[in-house]
Amino acid sequence: RQPARVRATMFGHHEDEEFDLKSRHHCTDVPCCVLFIGCLCFFGAVYRSATADGDIGKLYHGIDWSGKVCGVDTGVQDRPYLYWCASQSVSGKGIHLDTGKPVCVSSCPDGSLLSPLFNMNAECALVSGSLSQMVPYKTVTLLDRYCIPDTSTEKGASQNIAYQLNNLGTEAQEALSSLPASWPVLLGAFAGAVVLGYLYLVMLRHCAESLIWLSIGVSVLGCAAFGVYLWVNAGTLLQSMPVNSGLQQDLESIKGHEELATKIAAGVCFGVAALLVFVAHCLQHSIHVASLCVEVACEAIFDMPSLLIAPICKVVLKGSAFLGLVYGFLLLWTSSEMTTGEDGMVRHFSPTDEQKGVLAFYVLMTFWILAFLSAVYQFTVAYGVVEYYYTPYDDHGDKDVGCCEVCEGLQVGLTYHAGSLAFGALLIALLTVLQKLIEYAEHQNRDHGNNRLVACILCCLACVVSCCKDLVQRVNRVAYIDMAITSDNFCDSAQRALGTIGAMAASLGILTGATFIFSVFGVMVICLSCTYFTHHTVSQGEYADNLSPYFVDSPMSVTAAALVISALVAWSFMDIVDVASDTLLYCYTTDRQTGHGGQTAPKHLKALFG
Repeated sequence: RQPARVRATMFGHHEDEEFDLKSRHHCTDVPCCVLFIGCLCFFGAVYRSATADGDIGKLYHGIDWSGKVCGVDTGVQDRPYLYWCASQSVSGKGIHLDTGKPVCVSSCPDGSLLSPLFNMNAECALVSGSLSQMVPYKTVTLLDRYCIPDTSTEKGASQNIAYQLNNLGTEAQEALSSLPASWPVLLGAFAGAVVLGYLYLVMLRHCAESLIWLSIGVSVLGCAAFGVYLWVNAGTLLQSMPVNSGLQQDLESIKGHEELATKIAAGVCFGVAALLVFVAHCLQHSIHVASLCVEVACEAIFDMPSLLIAPICKVVLKGSAFLGLVYGFLLLWTSSEMTTGEDGMVRHFSPTDEQKGVLAFYVLMTFWILAFLSAVYQFTVAYGVVEYYYTPYDDHGDKDVGCCEVCEGLQVGLTYHAGSLAFGALLIALLTVLQKLIEYAEHQNRDHGNNRLVACILCCLACVVSCCKDLVQRVNRVAYIDMAITSDNFCDSAQRALGTIGAMAASLGILTGATFIFSVFGVMVICLSCTYFTHHTVSQGEYADNLSPYFVDSPMSVTAAALVISALVAWSFMDIVDVASDTLLYCYTTDRQTGHGGQTAPKHLKALFG
């Protein structure tokens, strides 16, 4: 193949000479790289300590009368279930549960002759002081850790325990408990999202313009139809809502002016539809050219096979990193001192000041690591597309690119630019932490009187930080593209990126708008398809049979998990199109600024400036 050749003027030289792209790269931002590696080493030590001292079982396992966590603490490791001792009720009907003094047991008594706990339990006698007062009862297992009375024999006692569990948010635990049994369906949703992602890329490669016009058309018709619905039902919407629904309570303030408010909302919908039609009419040519550029980006992706596996690698790697980091945080949190209530379920962790500092460091490193992985991904994709852009056309009008540019880009990024990528990621991490602090302050303000002045200040701060973060993310992406071309450090690349963004603001705006529409439409199609498949599957067959090992108690929780998985996969496929199109546009703009005219640029990019 013909290697990509970049002119020396791209690197600050004045000679009209060309160099191989990879050979021009050198180490940048070494101090930041050293800092990042040092922080990672300390982070690893913290993670190892959390693994040794923490146990996430403390978060959800039952707690016995002595404060020991069933199945976790010394002495009860082999007794993971929580059991409430019972005595005869005063009325003589049913049993009375001693909810304040539960015990840990190795299994739940099911009423069979072989059940080890259906007879009197010795520990219950120790707790109550008398074995004669204890009454055996049949239980069923809840959430694989609680022994609650069987509703067929002790309905009242069972309802008391169930009410106590529900008050502690155990419904969320019950919903999550359905996920392990449904792993084949979730795996199918993941595979389906991947297949649909590739199909969508194929459609973008061959008919991007048709897709964008379809998206605009659906948006216009949707807004208009919703406007008609609101106008026709003006004055009657509140009556048609379920009584005591949350939405009805939120809209009580407009009661008496409902018809006017509904017609105003309908007018807004009509206005949005008309605005979309006007914008689409005025930007027909721009939409056409932007669609062609997206098609070129997809063509570049399909011409380099390694780029096709990049979205899957991103989802798997970043998803695994996120789960591992969350798991580590829970381990670190549970390594602090725990106090318990008297009902076997309430617990409270009280980290010391030193542990709070370690937790703060862990949170910052979590955001830094995730942002660094995103930066590496963006640089890797950008490097591959830069190779594609600067590879000259052969005699047949094709670009003869290799198959491993993405692997080469990953090597270059980690070997030479890890410090620069860590620099950009640190900015994102700091802004993310600041966002979370403001969100926490807003939550605290709402819980302590909701001072309107404070709420207004915090809202303004949140908007400013959010805008800064969006700007930094955009500048970072373009800086990584520039770094892939010039091998400059982060600050120089970011400074040059700001100037180039200003030069191509109009074209970049059109292209960004087009890719945004493609992304939203693609994510919606993929998510709806995968969630429908998931809900349809878990609502029938062995997943609906409570005797099956694959029984799903909460189909909606599985459907929600499939929605999250498919959305992450879909966004990864949409993101690679966004990065590739931005890279092509940046390369062409840089070529024009240096007077080279973009000899190796795809022809549709030239039309964008025509």
